[in-house]
Amino acid sequence: MNEPGIKLTSYFGERERVDDRFLADALFDLYERHRMRTSVLLRGAEGFGQRHELHTDRLLTLSESLPTVSIAIDTRERIERALPEVLELAGGGLTTLERARLITGAALEPAALAGDQNGTVKLTLYGGRSVRAGGQPGYIAAVDRLRAAGAVGASVLLAVDGTLHGERRRARFFARNADVPLMLLAIGERVSLATALPELARLLEDPVATVERVQVCKSAGALLAEPSAVAERDRSGLPIWQKLMVHSEEQAKLDGHPLHVELVRRLRAAGAAGATVLRGVRGFYGDHEPFADRLLSLRRNVPMLVVVIDTPGNIRRWWPIVDEATRADGLVTSELVPASHGLAGERGEIALAKTPTTRTD
Repeated sequence: MNEPGIKLTSYFGERERVDDRFLADALFDLYERHRMRTSVLLRGAEGFGQRHELHTDRLLTLSESLPTVSIAIDTRERIERALPEVLELAGGGLTTLERARLITGAALEPAALAGDQNGTVKLTLYGGRSVRAGGQPGYIAAVDRLRAAGAVGASVLLAVDGTLHGERRRARFFARNADVPLMLLAIGERVSLATALPELARLLEDPVATVERVQVCKSAGALLAEPSAVAERDRSGLPIWQKLMVHSEEQAKLDGHPLHVELVRRLRAAGAAGATVLRGVRGFYGDHEPFADRLLSLRRNVPMLVVVIDTPGNIRRWWPIVDEATRADGLVTSELVPASHGLAGERGEIALAKTPTTRTD
């Protein structure tokens, strides 16, 4: 398979319930019933939403209902079939739709990334963790391969629930959980990622890949470009949103505090619509050596991803905060989000707006 797809993402608290069930369980039962090509449930480490209530795993009193992100990917037809049920379940939180090229099976070859050779893209692979390489998890070799290929950055995040090719794969206590999907996210030029794609596909179990357009704004303190200025709505009047992602390492500091912690604090104080921090297990950006937990190390140092979604106008307002926070460290990317539910008062049915980055091939 190599065809257009849709990425459906929901942001909510891990303790949120639907009747007598956790929202996360209800969503992934739904994804299992609809046999979603792939889906993952990621537990966040910190964040806030439109009510500006901070939740963080750093403080016991604020650690209840940590941010949670669910991502489901399939063809447009299958996503649209499930969407009304998703909105009914997660109606109080933020739900977004994004376009992505969906690639599976024999199509996971360099030709799948053919196109504008100078274009920067985000390549994300979802697959099982059971593959080993050199006695270690395959994702370790995958990150090393991406770095050798010249990727701008990469991060690996482990899911706690998900589907892969329609099959439910849920983490269990006291289990190895090798079948539970992981998410490997890579940023780079098409030509660089294309050379690595076949080997990446062999280092994850039965992976599903997506390709999305992305703009690299900063890397290791260097400003490459400010986020593209775009209209708030397309020609038909549908709203357009913008997403910033700040990739850093846990030990990166800003004014004596962890970079991701201080950035979230400043965005919250400035009135941003929300921010979610995700913790990975291995990653890198720029010329940095891969960072990950190491045996006998006294300090944890893993990838930290801060996700901010807001209107393009607000993103321009918050940009100086992000720019200042990443004056020495971090990789900052920008993407357009063509549909949202639950942000800035947008409710009801959601439809995909036309954006300057609509094409994903």
